[in-house]
Amino acid sequence: MDITLLKFTAVLYILATGSFIVYVFYLRDSVSRLSPLILFLGFLIHTAALGLHFFQSGYAGVNELREAVSFYNWLMVAVYLLIQLKYRLTVLGAIIALLAFLMTLAGFAFGESSGELPPGLRIYWLPFHVTLAFLGNAVFALAFGVSLIYLLQERQLKHKRMSALMKLFPSLEALDRLNYILLVWGFPLMTLGILTGSMWAGIHWGNYWSWDPRQISSGIAWLFYGTLLHGRITAGLRGRKAALLTMVGFVVVIGYFLWGDSIFPSRHAGRFE
Repeated sequence: MDITLLKFTAVLYILATGSFIVYVFYLRDSVSRLSPLILFLGFLIHTAALGLHFFQSGYAGVNELREAVSFYNWLMVAVYLLIQLKYRLTVLGAIIALLAFLMTLAGFAFGESSGELPPGLRIYWLPFHVTLAFLGNAVFALAFGVSLIYLLQERQLKHKRMSALMKLFPSLEALDRLNYILLVWGFPLMTLGILTGSMWAGIHWGNYWSWDPRQISSGIAWLFYGTLLHGRITAGLRGRKAALLTMVGFVVVIGYFLWGDSIFPSRHAGRFE
C-alpha cells in the first residue's frame, strides 16, 4: 500500500513541477498560490506513505536505500515548505518539486524493501542518525536551489536583461544572505549526523571509525562545507563564488549518496548495516 501512495506522490510532484513552470513563464498569481498547494498535497500523501510503512513494518523506513531516498526526499520538501512560509520563494519550488519527482523515481529504481529489519539494526541510533544527516543534506538542497537562482539573477543583471520573473526575485544580497543562513543550519545538522553515525558504528560494528567509503565521503563533505562556511564567516566569501561552491558541494554529496556505493563498495551499500 505504501508503494501505491508513493506513486500518487510522484504524480503530484510532477504536477507541482508543471505548475511551478507555468508560473515561471506566465507569472499568474493564481498559479503562484496553487503550485505550493499541489506540492503540499504531495507531501501529505508522502507522509502517509512513510507512516503506513512504519505501522506495517514496525520500524522507520530508513534501512533500505529505496527507503532512505524516499525519506530524504520527504525532508527536502518539508524544509522547502517551511522556507516558503517566510520567504515566498515560489520560483524555488520549481527546482525542489523537480528534484522531489526525480528522487521519487530514483527510489522506485532501487527496488522493493525486504520488509525485515536485521536484529543488529533495531536500535534507536539508526533513525536518529539518519534523520539528522538527511536533514542537513536537505537544507543543503535548498541552498543549492537558492544558489542557482542567485546565478540566474546575477547573469541577467550583468547583461542588463531583466525579465518580469527576474524582477520578482529577491535581491542578490537577500539571496546571498539566505544561502548563508542555510549553510549555518545545514552544517551543524551534518555534524550531528556524523557524530551519531559514529556512535551507531561503535555500537553496531565495534569501532567508531573504520575508514568505510561512506564515512570517508561524509568526512570530506563535512570538511568542504565547513571550509565554505568558515570562508563566509571569516574571509568574506560571498556572491558568485560562494554560490558556485555551494552547488558543487551538493552535487557531489547527492551523487555519492545515490551512486557512490555501487562504485566504492561500503557497509552502507544497499542496506544501512
